[in-house]
Amino acid sequence: MEEESEVVVVTNVYGDICIRKKARRKRQKLLVKELMYDYANNTTLHGLPYVTRTGLTLSEKIFWFITFVASVSMCLFLISKVWHKWQTSPVIVTVSEQLVPVNEMPFPSVTICPQSKCKQSVYNFTKEKLLLDEFMWGPGRNATINDTMRERIAKYASISKICNLGVSFKLHDIYPSNHTNSSFVENIIEVAPNYTDVFYACFVNGNYLDNCTSLFSMVLTSEGLCYNMNSLAAEEIFRMKKLQRGYKYLYSKKRSTNWSVENGYTYVISKEVNDETIEEIDKEYSDNYPIRGRENGEKPDIEVLLQHNQQERDHLCNGLNTGFKVYIQHPTDLPQASLYYYAVLNNQVSSMALSFSVLNTSESLRGYDPEVRQCYFPDERYLKYFSIYTASNCRIECLSNVTDQYCKCTAFHMPDDSNNRICTQIDDECMKEARRIMQYQELSKDNKNRCHCLPACNTMDYDAEILKTDFNLKQLMETYYKAVNYTDDRTQGVNFSKLEMYFKQPRFMSWRRSELFGLIDFLANCGGLLGLFLGFSFLSLVEIFYFLSLRLCCTLKKDLEEEKAQNQPGKEIKVEKY
Repeated sequence: MEEESEVVVVTNVYGDICIRKKARRKRQKLLVKELMYDYANNTTLHGLPYVTRTGLTLSEKIFWFITFVASVSMCLFLISKVWHKWQTSPVIVTVSEQLVPVNEMPFPSVTICPQSKCKQSVYNFTKEKLLLDEFMWGPGRNATINDTMRERIAKYASISKICNLGVSFKLHDIYPSNHTNSSFVENIIEVAPNYTDVFYACFVNGNYLDNCTSLFSMVLTSEGLCYNMNSLAAEEIFRMKKLQRGYKYLYSKKRSTNWSVENGYTYVISKEVNDETIEEIDKEYSDNYPIRGRENGEKPDIEVLLQHNQQERDHLCNGLNTGFKVYIQHPTDLPQASLYYYAVLNNQVSSMALSFSVLNTSESLRGYDPEVRQCYFPDERYLKYFSIYTASNCRIECLSNVTDQYCKCTAFHMPDDSNNRICTQIDDECMKEARRIMQYQELSKDNKNRCHCLPACNTMDYDAEILKTDFNLKQLMETYYKAVNYTDDRTQGVNFSKLEMYFKQPRFMSWRRSELFGLIDFLANCGGLLGLFLGFSFLSLVEIFYFLSLRLCCTLKKDLEEEKAQNQPGKEIKVEKY
């Protein structure tokens, strides 16, 4: 009997607790419902109060409910469009309001490549070809190739690479490993025309230079040995510790002075212009490197008199081309040959009117992904061989890496960490395939191995218009020598040409890549749409937060306090044992 009484009491207690909990949940649901009605009746959002307002018929309430839902839907749809625009098109390129004077920009890096690749007095390419063809295919073709003959064939093969002439015999016996070492480059440099063979005289801003070697330095390109001016020093362009030490790609040693990639040139500030300040400005110009531009004057910025000795020309070596090829690049780019060049022909003056376009990027775009803004800031992209990021340097390094990966060698002019993996003519087809593979990788957006060499965020591109006229220096010299009864055999068989370079205008337009649609613009657009369709404002957002947090918590807390007040301790049911 005792046990039954205890069970009954406990059951009553738990039943009472369950009843209280159910009552509490029901009461809280009613409170939340009343709170929602209260919000709907007092909200600042347009249209919603009509849904719960007393005195309106059901049809009117349904009409306003549908209208409110349609407004919310349309607003969310348009906001999604704004969001998509913010994510996909946040950048705009506009014309800058200020023109850029040429004296704030560096003169371009100029690379001159003579089309005569081999001095006949140093190496008779035609004669050597005939002798080697006779040796390989003549009556004694089965003779054993000794070390001396192997060296001759290797030298001929390396020189024929820049002569654009394939060898007519197999090289597998000469290059068993399909690649060679730095002797390949040594052979090219040995037979190439030197400074005195290429340059007759040089002028900078109308001032004669005693020696063109102070202006030009050697550089290796796919054209062979070329000569470059106004490029940064090799130590500034390359990460020298990463490169092989067998030979040099760029012989320039002159480091930048009073100039940096980020900040440009430093300036002389004068209150008034007089003879002394003009001398200071001239000194400032002469102390700057890279050479800076000047406004058009009486003389071109750069004048180079080039010469070509027909008697030294081996016509079997690159015989289709004559004169010189000229390439212009930014001083931070590694000088290299490309399909786009300017021709300086024999017995002609090539007058190049330079122009440039500058594209700067706002620092506010650093927060965006490079893929969105379509450029890299200097510290965002690391290159293994180059210390300065440019799109050109990136592509050169990428092609070198792809060629090394697929062909196990690189071209002699490509940066590499080993001088024992230089590709020979055996690898020509593989190198062409490597270039195609690199192009295919760039077309595939999902390929992780692609180079993706986006432009630098702050770029400067050069262009030029070229005008050609006859250059009769040789005729003038012969006429003068005849008049003074002087004989000079040095002009026999020599053709002269002249290259003039200057900026076409004193100022050029510039472009600026800036933020088209930032966070503030996104919020402003969203606020405008919300205000247009719903009458929404910042206080409306505070109002929603208030009803969902503070008001709700206070209401539920007040309900719990009232429940506790009704259930005093004396009224609580206790479990007792009888």
